[in-house]
Amino acid sequence: GRHRGLRTVAPMPSPTVWSLTPATLARVAVTETAEPTLSLTLDAELFLESHPELSLGIDCCGVCATPEAAMGDALRECARCRAVVYCGVACEALDSTSHAVSCALLGFAGDLTDVSRADPDRVSAAAQAVRSTVANLKLLGATSARAILGPRGYRAGDGDDEGEDGTDQASRDAVKLRWGAVLKLANPLKKKTKGSSSSARAAATLMQHGEHMSYPLSIIAASWMFPIVHYALMIGGGVGQAERFEDEKRGTRQVAPGQVHLVGAAAAAAASADASWWPWLIDFACQLPKPGVEVVCVGVKVVDGTADDETDEKRQGKGKGNADDENDEKKNATAKAIKKSVHKSTYRDFVRRRETTNAPGPYLIFASDLTRSGDCEEILHAARRSAAPFVTAVRTEIDLAVETELFEAAGFELVGVEKNPFAFPVPSQNPGMGNDTQRGNEWIAAYVPRSTCGVGGNKKRTAEKTEKDEKGAKRRK
Repeated sequence: GRHRGLRTVAPMPSPTVWSLTPATLARVAVTETAEPTLSLTLDAELFLESHPELSLGIDCCGVCATPEAAMGDALRECARCRAVVYCGVACEALDSTSHAVSCALLGFAGDLTDVSRADPDRVSAAAQAVRSTVANLKLLGATSARAILGPRGYRAGDGDDEGEDGTDQASRDAVKLRWGAVLKLANPLKKKTKGSSSSARAAATLMQHGEHMSYPLSIIAASWMFPIVHYALMIGGGVGQAERFEDEKRGTRQVAPGQVHLVGAAAAAAASADASWWPWLIDFACQLPKPGVEVVCVGVKVVDGTADDETDEKRQGKGKGNADDENDEKKNATAKAIKKSVHKSTYRDFVRRRETTNAPGPYLIFASDLTRSGDCEEILHAARRSAAPFVTAVRTEIDLAVETELFEAAGFELVGVEKNPFAFPVPSQNPGMGNDTQRGNEWIAAYVPRSTCGVGGNKKRTAEKTEKDEKGAKRRK
């Protein structure tokens, strides 16, 4: 897997056009943020190295790194974004040029988050926006929807002609932020209510709508970025498995959709009652044949968890014919139609229970911010028991480096890394640096389990074959 260069960074608009409106959000959602610059002194760098618990500009001065607790009455925060602190007027002036790059964006993101938190209907409004987007995708049809959600350009391979920045234009287009059309499809936000507060609420709803959709859209993007992911989804959907359908025709077995497991933070994000649109969106955008895929959310913090293994066994039922069995059958039929289940459990326990019943394994595993989960290593060891590719989405390149190291230690190999065209539409402040912003699901990576017949095994066999050939040559001489 190759680590690609950064996308082209467009300049952010002037500070005079940062009103809390859907138009501003739509502009931010397709604009790549700039890299932060620092105004640190050498003493500040040394101080931060010895105090790694401090975050520059957040709990210490953004220039000299004086801890916030030691500032006293001299403490100042940027009057505009209220996101970066300084120990006095002098340091604030020194940082003015560096801070200007992110100031307006930090203020916009913070104000929009405040509006969202104050809105009691934010969850239902975002869910309605998602439903509208999905409904409009259905109306558009597969061809038009693929133009919105599918690949654009291509990723340049080794030896391809590249530009001065290390990529060609088509390669840059392939990972360009893609929220424009998706946000326009959320048309319930066009309710005819007037006033700036209504406009701000609409923008906040769009922000949440984009965050909800970022997770399945990350899987969809991975399917055309990494061939192994696309193949896994296609096989899970039924391609090349004619015997499954022959069994269904003979009535010996019903064709079941292939499972996509969502673990860690992704499972918690997907486990809301209104996330039944995930499987349809993945089937539709990845052009999977019937029966498509089933989305299985697993995590100890999922909130919609009623379908644990014990409940599944009861639904399969022993003793037919009573009212409870009929209700169970109806629930089971509904679950099959929705193709989504939620399991309130650790992934390790979930995998072990499935193995005792010889249940089929997943065709794909997906997680977001996995390194920020307390059970990351436990999840990886459980996932290693299957042969499924593992797709991840992370916020920063530091998270990506830590994640890759953990995956390799657990027996996985990195297939590739790309920028995510469906990262969160609105960046947030990096908790480690006041002048830096980051998007959720900014990077997508794909891993596969390392097997004994993989790279290492091939090297071993090649070495053994070479040694055997050399011995044979000596005997012939």
